[in-house]
Amino acid sequence: MATAILAGCGGSSAVKAPGHWQSVRGPGFSFQAPVGWEVERAKSRVSVTHDSELVQVATFPLLKPYDESLFTRVSRELRSRMRQIAGQTNGRLSGARTVSADGVRSHAYDVTVGDQVDEYTFVLAGKREYLLLCRRRSADGAEACTRLTASFARA
Repeated sequence: MATAILAGCGGSSAVKAPGHWQSVRGPGFSFQAPVGWEVERAKSRVSVTHDSELVQVATFPLLKPYDESLFTRVSRELRSRMRQIAGQTNGRLSGARTVSADGVRSHAYDVTVGDQVDEYTFVLAGKREYLLLCRRRSADGAEACTRLTASFARA
């Protein structure tokens, strides 16, 4: 199963106090992001940024249908791929866990590069992959990342 990893950054605007959220819709999904962050849309992804911080959802087709029985096998593949990504970015795989996103048991990985953490969550359903990516400074709280995963919904 091929997995694409996308990243983005940039954009800035005034940011409201934490706890203020905007609803963001993309092709086949929705999620919440902090109010005041800049929204950028592309064919199969939506990125919301403020300075170097990012929340993003991208979609990719899967070659074969995914079902829950593949969870462990996919875990090994994703962990290997995330180690490669960490190496390519001069970072380290600093965390791996199972989370629920839109009621789907999902794999989540943290890659730390310098003072930033990229949180990748892979939501696999049928013949579709949803990649939730959140970039934050390691010293900052993970409120936007937590909200991305908790509010993510397939349309």
